[in-house]
Order: sequence, then structure tokens, then C-alpha cells
Amino acid sequence: MKTKKTIFSLLALLLFLILVACKNENKTNRNSTPEMQSHEEMDVESNTGQSSKEVLNGDTDTGSGMHAQHKSLKDNFAHQDIIILENPFQPEKSTKDDLQEVVQAYLLLKDAFVKGDLKRIDDASATMEQKVADVVANSLKEDGLVAWDQHSKLYTGKLKELRHVTSLEEKRSYFSHISEVVYCTVKSFDLKDKMALYAAFCPMAFDGKGAYWISENKEIRNPYNGDKMLKCGKIEEVL
Repeated sequence: MKTKKTIFSLLALLLFLILVACKNENKTNRNSTPEMQSHEEMDVESNTGQSSKEVLNGDTDTGSGMHAQHKSLKDNFAHQDIIILENPFQPEKSTKDDLQEVVQAYLLLKDAFVKGDLKRIDDASATMEQKVADVVANSLKEDGLVAWDQHSKLYTGKLKELRHVTSLEEKRSYFSHISEVVYCTVKSFDLKDKMALYAAFCPMAFDGKGAYWISENKEIRNPYNGDKMLKCGKIEEVL
């Protein structure tokens, strides 16, 4: 009888130990899974700004777009110091007409580069420089005045330097800088109402570095490679 009681006591103790072990194991599993998942999600969110669920589902396109780091075409320009107004300044009609004359002169310069005609390029650059000087900036104030002051100085300096160098390739280098300024002028003063304008890009220009230009039509006429690659390029933005 005493032996049976001992056996029952041992069995009861063993059953108790088994129940305690199972309870602890379940508790450990419940605690470790969320902790591991939370740590994984924190790593993903710290690197991408998104939850792990979004990444695992392939939902990497946030509300601002997959390429949110490039909010503007200008972000890809070779010259990042050119002022571009987020909110375009609206000048008086006479000043706006003067600014549009600058753009028209640029388009003639672009055509000269397409032809690869050195004399025509120098003549067109002199005309554009004069159009820049003719802008009456009395109606420009605050941000508008600051932007045009910088743009006009860049135009004048780069156009003079363009005429100073002799080779077509050197002139094209200055033209690419001028093209970026034109883009910023058009965007800063909303100069697209009288004409359709397009920002085009040639990935092959300057040994694969690429370069932009502004055109009045969608048809590609490359000013950087001329007859060699006249149709090389694509429209990147409708201004």
C-alpha cells in the first residue's frame, strides 16, 4: 500500500513538472516571435522608411513615387547651384516678353549647334547675350530678382566664354551649362505659355556623361553629336 502511494506521488510530481515545462515553452514562443518580428521590421523601416509588410509585398512605391529623390529634372543637372524657383515669379508682361526673347535666342543657338556651324554658333551666342542685356527687370522683386540676377550673370559669362573657345566640342560644353540655366529660367518665370517647350537628354554626350537641351518640338535634333548621332536622345519633360 505504501509502495502504491509512493508511485502515485511520483507520477503526480512528474505530471506537474511536464505541465510547468509546457507552459513555460509556450510563453517563450509567444514572446520570442513578436520580438524577432519587431526587430526585423525595425531594420527594414530604418533602411527604407517602410514597414516589412510593404517591402515583402513588393510595395516599394510610396505616395511620392519610386524616384522621390529626383523631385525635379534639375536634380540630375551637372550644375546644382542654379537657382530655380519652386513657386514661379510672375513678372509684368513687358518683362516676360523680354525673357521669352532670351529663350527664342537660345533656340536659335541650339539650331546652330545642330548644324555644327561655328560662325553661326558665335553669331547666335552674341544675339542671345544682347537679348539678356535687353531684359528690363524693373518688375522683378524679391525671389524673382535674385533668380534673374544670377541667371543673367551666368548667361553673359558663359556666352562670352563660348565665343572665346575655338573648338566645337569646347563650345558644346558651355552650351550644356547655358541649357541648364534656360531650363531654370523657363521654370522660374513660367515662360511656356507662348510656346511648347521640351527638355531633352542625350546620354551619349561628353563621353557618356550626358547632357540636356531645350527644344521647341518633340522631334530629336541632337546639338551635341550633330550628324553623327542626330536622333540620339529622348524627351525627359514637357515644360
